[in-house]
Amino acid sequence: MKQSTKSALLSGLVLPGIGQLVIQKRRIRGLLFMVPALAAFLWLMYGLSMATMKLMYDAATGNLPTDIAAVTDRLLGYATVPGYSIALWIMFACWLASLLDALLIKDKA
Repeated sequence: MKQSTKSALLSGLVLPGIGQLVIQKRRIRGLLFMVPALAAFLWLMYGLSMATMKLMYDAATGNLPTDIAAVTDRLLGYATVPGYSIALWIMFACWLASLLDALLIKDKA
């Protein structure tokens, strides 16, 4: 299997930039994709953890309705953090750019 294919598989399936970092030995290029993707992922996980804590607080205080639709609506209302859609677009752009970069790099002979 070619190095570019291995790199693209790692970058596409595991983490953006990991193929450039591990397979192609291009540290700066790999980190260029990895750091923003990880920052966006951590921001999304922060929002999810805050929503979960609010939902658990509501359940503990008895303010959580028993209807699953109402619980889902409340969770979706809590899960929106500022920059949610921007973080999703950053992750998508990093993944796509990393994948294309890994595929289009010439293999070493």
